[in-house]
Amino acid sequence: MFHPALDAALAGDRATIFAALHVDFDGDPAALLDGSGMVTFAVDGVSVTFAGEHPVWGTWDGIDDYSDGAGDEAPSFGFSLLPPVDADPETIATDDMQGVRVRFWIGAIDPDSGVVIGEPLLLFDGEIDVPTLVIAQGSLRVDHDCVGGMERFFENEEGVRLAPAFHKRVWPGELGLDFITGVPDPVYWGQSTPSGVRI
Repeated sequence: MFHPALDAALAGDRATIFAALHVDFDGDPAALLDGSGMVTFAVDGVSVTFAGEHPVWGTWDGIDDYSDGAGDEAPSFGFSLLPPVDADPETIATDDMQGVRVRFWIGAIDPDSGVVIGEPLLLFDGEIDVPTLVIAQGSLRVDHDCVGGMERFFENEEGVRLAPAFHKRVWPGELGLDFITGVPDPVYWGQSTPSGVRI
């Protein structure tokens, strides 16, 4: 639900809106805006400044479809980061990122003062499921598929993800998935393929 001041700003003739992304990467969280500039607002009671670029994680390239979830599906969200040109591919997309908290807000600022109006609306609060490194001509991009926090309620032996970090959590010391890359098709473990899905 919109904060009253934010609701009033968005209902006006013109609103200067922003989207903000916070990813709790270990030791160096990314607080990114969808463009240049900076905005500051409270996250977990602490004032956080969101900027258009982070020295390690780069810039926020965009988001994929946002799904609110229905039935036995948790909310999902996807976003992409463009790391700096000198980034080490082995550190910007690892299986250790699975489970890292991700939050996504929209808000508005006062164009004269640059101050955030009211409180931004939190649209997504979940975790990274799968980070995927995409290497193109002279550039890197990391796509992050995320799931909502409710996803943990669906974790059981039928819902094991085809990812090394989750695999090791279920079977400690088993390294089989460490040597598999680029799995393009979903593999359903311990359950039948959902109706209407072709593999």
